[in-house]
This record gives sequence, C-alpha cells and structure tokens, in this order.
Amino acid sequence: MTSFTRLQISSIHEQLALVKKDLLASSSRDKQGLYWQSPYYETTDRFAFKTTIDIFNGNSGIALFYISLFEFSGDREELEKAAAIMDKVLQSEDVLKPRSFGFYTGLTGVAYVCIKLYELGKDEKYLQSASRLMLGFQENIVNLTIKADLLSGYSGSLLVFTLLYHHLGSKKLLAVVHQLIDRVINEARISEAGLKWDYNQSKSAFDSLAGFSHGASGIAYALMQVGNYFKNDGLIYLAEEALAYEMQYFHAESGNWLDLRLGKYRLSLPDAHRWDLNIFLPEMKKVNSWAHGAGGIGLARLYAYELTGKKMYFKQCQLVLERCLKDLKNMDRTDFTLCSGYIGILPFLSKFSAITGVDYKEIITSVTERAKDLYEKKKSYNTYIGAGSFDYGLLSGKAGVGYMLLQLLNRKKDSAVYPVLPKNEKITPVVDRHSKQTIQQQIFSGHYAKTIRLLNETAPGLLSELRAEDINEFEQQVCQLISRLPEAKNSAVAEMFDFEHKMAVRWKLHKGHLCYQKKNEFILEEVKRWCVVTDQELYSLSLQLYDHVSFYALSFRLKELLALTQPYQAVLFVSEQHGVNTVYIGQLSALITGHLDQQPMTGDKLIRLILDMFSASESLIAETTVLRERIILQIRSLLISGIIGVKEKA
Repeated sequence: MTSFTRLQISSIHEQLALVKKDLLASSSRDKQGLYWQSPYYETTDRFAFKTTIDIFNGNSGIALFYISLFEFSGDREELEKAAAIMDKVLQSEDVLKPRSFGFYTGLTGVAYVCIKLYELGKDEKYLQSASRLMLGFQENIVNLTIKADLLSGYSGSLLVFTLLYHHLGSKKLLAVVHQLIDRVINEARISEAGLKWDYNQSKSAFDSLAGFSHGASGIAYALMQVGNYFKNDGLIYLAEEALAYEMQYFHAESGNWLDLRLGKYRLSLPDAHRWDLNIFLPEMKKVNSWAHGAGGIGLARLYAYELTGKKMYFKQCQLVLERCLKDLKNMDRTDFTLCSGYIGILPFLSKFSAITGVDYKEIITSVTERAKDLYEKKKSYNTYIGAGSFDYGLLSGKAGVGYMLLQLLNRKKDSAVYPVLPKNEKITPVVDRHSKQTIQQQIFSGHYAKTIRLLNETAPGLLSELRAEDINEFEQQVCQLISRLPEAKNSAVAEMFDFEHKMAVRWKLHKGHLCYQKKNEFILEEVKRWCVVTDQELYSLSLQLYDHVSFYALSFRLKELLALTQPYQAVLFVSEQHGVNTVYIGQLSALITGHLDQQPMTGDKLIRLILDMFSASESLIAETTVLRERIILQIRSLLISGIIGVKEKA
C-alpha cells in the first residue's frame, strides 16, 4: 500500500489547489448553471470553443472532479458546484437532442454522473433524470451505437444500465440489460485466440483494438463488472475470451500491448495493403497510457485476477508493471493528461500497490511533481496540442489531473476511469439465460451448424460430451467424436466438418473492415494495370491466388450433403469487408484457382497444365484454340474480380 510522506501530501495539495483555482477562474455561470467551454479543432492548427456535455473533455467530466472533491473534503459547496454543472448539462441541446450516446463521450456518461450525484446527495431528481435519459434513448444506445468499446460503445452503456438497475430495480432497465448482452454475444467474432468485437468500419485499425478505452480490455472490464454483479458466468467467460484475444497483440520485446490504430501516415506506407504487422510495428509498440497500451490494460488484468484468482492474470500485471515503471522512469514526453499521458498510468500503479502491498510512492510522486513543473511553466498538462492550456476536461485536460490527485489521496473511493459496480445483495439471479454453456453453444454452433446437425442425426446425444472452453478446443473435441463413429457414418460427417473448418479458419484470420478495404483499393489499381495486357503479356505474368481467398474442392458426397443443384466443382471462401463470403465456382474457375492454390505460376504454365488435362479427349484436341481462349477469358475475369492477382516482386 502506497503511503505518502507529509511533504509529498503537501505537494499534491498544492497542485490540487492550482487546478481548482484555474478551473474556477475559467468557469462561466448563467441562469441554467455552471459550465466551461471546451476547445475543439476546426483545422489542424486552429481551434475554437463550444460547451460540451461529455465526460471526456466536457462538463460532465468536470462535475466528476467536483464530486471527488466533495468525497475527499466533505465540503458541500463542492457538491453544489457539481449539481450546478449537471443542471446546466441536463438543459443542453446535446442532451435534449443527443447525437452521441457513449459512456465517456455522450449521453450514457451524463446519466452516470447523475447517478453519482444521487448516490452522494440523495436527490431523487438526478436518479430520475438518469433513468429518463437511458430509457428515453434506449433504441439509440442499444441498436444504433456502432461501437462495442468502453469509451463510446455499448459495453460502457451496459455497465451504466446495470448501475441504474441497481438503484431502481426496474423491469424495463433489466430488459435493456438483456438486449445489450444479446448484442455482445451476437457480435462476438472468433479469432485465432479468444473472441473480438469492433471489427467494422467504425475503427481505423489493423485488427480489433487492444486497450482499455477503445479495445478488448475495456470491453472485458465492463463484462466482468456486469457479470460479477449478476453472478453470471457467461459474461465473465466472454470477458476472459476478450483478454485472450488481446494477448495476441502483446509485444514481448517492448513489454507492451500494441496500439493497433492506423492513421493516414501508416496507411500510406508502400506495402500497407499486405497487412503485415511488421510494417506498422515501429510506432505501435510505443504508446502506454490509460487509453492504449499497458497502463489501461493492466486495470482489466487486475480485476480479472481479483475476480478469478487465476495466476496468469497476475503474471500479466507484472508485465504491465515492468513497462509502466520503465516509462515512468524515463518520462520523455510532455503529456500528463489522464487519457494519453503519464497520469493515466497511475490508476494501475495505485491499484496494484493496494493489492500487493508494495509501496510506489516515490515513482508516483515523481510523476505528480513533473506534471506540476510542466503546469507551472506552460499552464497545460499536454504541450502536444495547442489548446492544452484551455482544456479543462477530465480525460483530456486539467480536471483529470486534479481528479487523479484526489484519487491518490482518497484511494478507497470509486473512480470513473475504472468504474466499479456496487455489490448485488439479491440472491436470485435475474440474468440467467446467458449462461457460459449457452453462450459457448451459440458461438461454436454458428460455425459448425451442418456438422452438428449430422452428428445429432448420426449419433444422438454424443455432443453432450463436449466441454470446450474455446472454438479451438471445440474443434479438437468434435474431431475426436467423429473419429469414434462407425466407418460408414464417419466419412460424411468428417467431410462436412472439414468444409466448415476451412471457412472457420478464414473467419479466425479476418482482420476487420479496414484490412479488406485497403486490399480492395490495391486490387482495383492492379486491375487497371493488368486488364489491358495482351495475351502474350499475360503468359509471362506470375499469377497467384490472393491471400484473402481460400480454395476448397467439392467432392460428389459433399455436394449432396450441401444440396447443391448446380454443377459446382469448388468453393472459394473470400474474406471481405463485412465478413467471409462463400463463392461456388464451376469447372474452369476451379481448375485455375486450384492450381494457383498450390503455388504461384506463370499464365503460360497455368494454361498448359489445364490444356494437358483435356488432351486425352480427342474431341477437345481439335478445339484447343477455343479452349485456350476460354481459359484466358476466365483468368482475366478472376483477375478483375480480385480472386487472383499478379505476384509482386520481392
């Protein structure tokens, strides 16, 4: 447990007083209440101001600072300031006609702060306001919120709906909780390890993000909080699967989790379309903060360790600690904000200290002192943005540093940067239809529906033996079950499993919307080059099956099992922006893609191989020229459709 000296406490109080003074001096008040204007950028180098409602850099976040001040000092004037801020927020156009609904970025955050005001002041109007907002805009929150993340997605809203349900016990609120859980389950996507969310166009990223604010850790944290509240093993299972996915992007050499965001610079790199992680790696391993990297990810690991007692999470926390101590020793950046700066690492360090009993007061105070020095010189906690001296936000500016200073002085109090749900005293579970086994069955069976149907028909009850923790274990156990079937029944089920497994592998390798958008852009440019080549030029090109396509030959039995009525010879599993598409193809396309699936080859060699297959037929020998032309036309068609391409020179 970290225990500060009197001198260290005095220094923290001095800095806190500076923040309070600056905040009050910059505030405005009208008949609706107390407020601050937030900077926003009109261009990259010019900013203006507007009044915003959110927790991130708006007035709801500043209200949380004053709530924390009241919790620490007991001075009701601080609570009254928070109430005056929220009175203004609740009358804002952005609340009456909201466009953003996230926890830290929109309406859900407003409701959260209202609940906190109610918990401290017992003024029912704030609890009712929270309920009115969350239920009044539940359609937007449940179905129209694009992202799943904690910062601005529906997992953050799930946490706040659960908190609201704790206070009101409303069936309407519980129904929304169920709807949000259903969405979490329905949008879970398998990966090479674990499960992931946020693979759509809402995120410009290499893959579903790692991290606490935008990524897997934040989603996992929200699911663990809600799962623990309702004593629901299904939600905790989903959370652990999210953490398992995230471990794929732990970079051992740097001791950090990768920041998978891809901006214009990274996407403009010459080989970006290859989607090779090593191309983007140099910048990805640097970021460590509350939002991205080890600092925030450690908060999810700490809670996972507290909740499950699994040693692997504590070991991961030790990895987080090593990276955080390294960064805090160097402190070579001038950003001390809660979201992206060094102050945002302190929540993990403080919480880890509380769990282990190790005192980190020297390193913690070195951070607060450096932050104080920067503030006294620049009137800003982040010199990387021109508006830093005017930013009073919780996550982006001055209120957040003050908030963290209060957390250091009053560590037992709840924190908005890792919100904790109260203990549920009810004995009877009310979220019971989302059990771990039910969720696993839904996710696994979605990829092996036909195999499961055949197994149930062939050996009823056999599937009841399955006890798989993840999709990979499920596949292994199904293989073992199939091997135990009588030979006469084994082959059909095995063939169907192999077919569905090939598609499942393609799903596991899917890297999200942006990956295939970028590949498509590259392919379109390639098509412009190669669609105009002469036949002679086509012969010399080295052709390949693109890496987002998998080839699978169809046997006669499999075509019967799939009830295919057309004379298809093969199927292509094609990764696209929205998922994996199944394309059934005829004989000529199957011959072309089948050969290229084995290895790249020149157009001339490919055509000769296919012609040789027909050479035994005397009737076709005379039609060699016509057949050659058909093959060339089909190659061109496959080039234009982006199924095959020209192999790039190394």
